[in-house]
Amino acid sequence: MECTKCRRDAVIFQRYSGLRLCRDHFVADVEAKAKREIRRQHWLATGDVIAVLLCGDLSSVALLGFLVKVFGKRPDISILALVPEDGNKTCRQVAVDLGVACHEVTGGRDPDGIVQGLGATKFAVGTALDDIALDVLATVLEGHADRLAGPRETGTSPLSRIAPFSVIPAEEVALYARLTLEHLPETPSPVVDDRRADIRALLDEYAAGHPATKFALKNLKDELAGICGEGERIR
Repeated sequence: MECTKCRRDAVIFQRYSGLRLCRDHFVADVEAKAKREIRRQHWLATGDVIAVLLCGDLSSVALLGFLVKVFGKRPDISILALVPEDGNKTCRQVAVDLGVACHEVTGGRDPDGIVQGLGATKFAVGTALDDIALDVLATVLEGHADRLAGPRETGTSPLSRIAPFSVIPAEEVALYARLTLEHLPETPSPVVDDRRADIRALLDEYAAGHPATKFALKNLKDELAGICGEGERIR
């Protein structure tokens, strides 16, 4: 299988785009989409300090790697990593490899409070497209469609959450991590919410025949948030 954009071997076939991409073109594609979402959402500004919680999953370490690659050399933006006290040792190694200061989150403490104490202004999370799509569909099927407009801000915390990978399928986020990082944590077994397991299965089955479905659900949430003037906040 050859890359659509060159003659090198492809590492992935994107059913939703029809593209076969080699390693370099795939990495560029992921990064371009994530950067475009950051610009579209106006998520970053001069002086921001971005905190990334490394939870032992591929998406969080991939996100840290992406942020360092794109913003690591900018003098006006800083990046720091948080690792749970009992967290995966490989996550610490990833932070060390990337030259990012790593701070420990001790048992039970609120990560928001910790990162604010470290001067962080943004909390970056590894939420992928699949997570957003599932949340949208489940919210409708559970009878809470009004929540799609985006939750109202109820606290006084200045810390905003950003999710650059919210436009990237989870499968591609994992592949991006494997292709760009030297050390990878062992992927933990996913915690299955019984209430949403059936909805996830329904969504995946339908998306198998309609590859753009998850993008459509993400776009629906964005459009409703824009119409209601609430803006979108990733939880």
